[in-house]
Amino acid sequence: MIKKILLYIDLVFFGNAYSKAYEKNYKANQELKKLMKFSKYHYTVFYNKNNENKLSILCDKYGSDKGSIEIYSKNYTWSPHTYTDFYNNIFSHCRNHITKVFECGIGTNNPELSSSMGISAKPGASLRVWRDYFPSANIFGADIDEDILFSENRIETFYLDQTSRKSIEVMWEAINISAFDFIIDDGLHTFDAGVCLFENSIKNLSNSGIYVIEDVSPRDLIKYQKYFHKSSYIVEFVNLYRPKDKIGDNSLVVVHKKVKANNDL
Repeated sequence: MIKKILLYIDLVFFGNAYSKAYEKNYKANQELKKLMKFSKYHYTVFYNKNNENKLSILCDKYGSDKGSIEIYSKNYTWSPHTYTDFYNNIFSHCRNHITKVFECGIGTNNPELSSSMGISAKPGASLRVWRDYFPSANIFGADIDEDILFSENRIETFYLDQTSRKSIEVMWEAINISAFDFIIDDGLHTFDAGVCLFENSIKNLSNSGIYVIEDVSPRDLIKYQKYFHKSSYIVEFVNLYRPKDKIGDNSLVVVHKKVKANNDL
């Protein structure tokens, strides 16, 4: 009876908004459960927000949605990701030694492009975050929107259509650098585009580097898991949870190259 009353209130006063949100989260959670069918191991980490996280502070400064000190950000209308919480744990101890970073997706604000972040987006925000966070690194970015390409201190950007193998090859030839410490795919956010960029870029990752595909939907996590199932890489499928928000657009695929163990150990 109470459930029916609540559903009626939701329908009349909120246009089924709460029911739709519940259904969306339910479907996302069902997709995430499928991950366990392919991966025999997983772990859960609980943590309190670090208000001194330099990466999050830089995201608030430049307007990147990769993270924020607060649950909400003044820079955009949607909830910020919590990737900076994850990245800071990986790099905080060695960030002075990172020298080469590449990111696909500069943050176009052209509403006519499918990869657009909206007219209020700040192109190049995350590249400036990486430059300040990694003080010894040269930062390379790429985007399909040629109007937002730029060059400034320790940042160079290039044209890229990540759905085209040829375009990716031409871009890497123009960059003419390999053995990157960190490669981030924050581009089109589709499985096919992600695979295309990965297959034509992984050779440019150093043996100790990290390759990350951002903003992966629960459904695409399953696709990536099947794709990497018998690969020669070490792959993690990371779900990051935020207070009062869906997980749907806050997941990562993290790839490392396998390095042969030192027999002298």
